[in-house]
Amino acid sequence: MATYSGIGIMSGTSVDGLDLCYVEFTGDICSDVWGYCIKKAVTVPYTDDWVTKLKEAPSLSGLDLIKLHVEYGHFVGQCVSTFIDRELIKVDFVSSHGHTVFHQPEKRFTFQLGCGETTSTHLRCPLVCDFRSKDVALGGQGAPLVPSGEKYLFRQSDICINLGGIANIGLRGDRAYDICACNMVLNRLASKTGNGLGYDKDGQTASEGHVVEELLSQLEALKYYTEPSPKSLGYEGISQVIFPLLDEKKYSVPDMLHTFVEHVARQVTSACKESKITSQSNGSPTVLITGGGAFNKFLMKNMEKKLKEAGFSIQETDEDTINFKEALVFAFLGLRTLLGLDNVISATTGSSTDSVSGSIHRPVTPVVSSPSIQGHFNFMMKRQSIRSPPVSSF
Repeated sequence: MATYSGIGIMSGTSVDGLDLCYVEFTGDICSDVWGYCIKKAVTVPYTDDWVTKLKEAPSLSGLDLIKLHVEYGHFVGQCVSTFIDRELIKVDFVSSHGHTVFHQPEKRFTFQLGCGETTSTHLRCPLVCDFRSKDVALGGQGAPLVPSGEKYLFRQSDICINLGGIANIGLRGDRAYDICACNMVLNRLASKTGNGLGYDKDGQTASEGHVVEELLSQLEALKYYTEPSPKSLGYEGISQVIFPLLDEKKYSVPDMLHTFVEHVARQVTSACKESKITSQSNGSPTVLITGGGAFNKFLMKNMEKKLKEAGFSIQETDEDTINFKEALVFAFLGLRTLLGLDNVISATTGSSTDSVSGSIHRPVTPVVSSPSIQGHFNFMMKRQSIRSPPVSSF
């Protein structure tokens, strides 16, 4: 058994902040059995300026987008460097998801903001980033990737639901897909209330509204729900299809929030039912719910009621896992990149093959605390360097 310490960095589509998760992994490369322990985790809230920059990124010119790519790379590097120094921690590697600006796998591209070479100038250990591009190049969705880590870290859960900007489902790492928009829409609506939070705390405003049957019917009839998995959602599609339905001239904000909560709860329950998954024990199939949406009491009350009626049991977990599961998993995916182990599963993304995905960026002045990861990494790089180059088909 070997132990590796790393930091996973995640910026979600809900644009609430940068999650940093310092975690220790213990496992065996041969058996591929792993455990984890979250040592420290924080969220660095985005300033209003960064929220604006990230939200407007899709409409930037090519030149301005590249400038922001580098600027955000520095921002991520500064955040993680400050975290390491403040907490007096030693890490073997850092793994950053970046912030998704474009995600159009049907057109064979995806783009996560945050230049890896720029971020690496702030570090003294290897950095891994850009986890989605290779899978998209292989014909996959490039998403969701969290289930590729759930397969190893959350073996005890039958179903994993993450309620982030987009809600997704993972089924023991064998199948996964994005279910529906979630906090991306709820936070957008909550920002119109003027509460100054940018989200609907505990779902309070939603609880004061009513279901608008007309709007609910339009949401339930969206074409995406009839498409087979693997499938994924991005900001572009949600902004084009869902945002136009949320008309303040026709509906009140509380009513739209209540209606969308009902919609999310229905879609998540439907996805669990359609999985036809059976319990690993003799009881009901277990559902692990994480992500920011898990703190929306009104959403959770609605969802738990529907799931229990459908025969599922909700699995208890700790607050750090709820908050930082995505950052935790991307730390693990980065570790697998460095160890030369598959970290993107084609069964969940629809690509032509499993792959070792992620770009590796060396630090300017490397100081690696774990001889085991450095030794294995050097061995993998040497082994790859002596392989015969692929025959080009062009």
